[in-house]
Amino acid sequence: MSSVIYFIATSLRNQELEIIEFIKSDYQTTRGIVTKKSVHKGLHIRVKYKVNGRIYEDSDGFNESDNIQEGDSINLKYSKTKPELMITEFNEEY
Repeated sequence: MSSVIYFIATSLRNQELEIIEFIKSDYQTTRGIVTKKSVHKGLHIRVKYKVNGRIYEDSDGFNESDNIQEGDSINLKYSKTKPELMITEFNEEY
């Protein structure tokens, strides 16, 4: 059972890293608003941002030491070809 969990966790992390590399290969920066902060089952924030008149909302992780609250305005990078994909300034891969 633990090997299955390890495989799933490794696969998810690899998929996340591929998305980050895709974003970083051709990105634009903008500001977003934190709409939700979650500290249960991991540390995540939901961020709403606007690209070419369209509103997007996605989530990203943060560290316990990051001082972030709902309603805060933050920096993020989004993919120019798939603007629904983003990473925030709190992502260590930013």
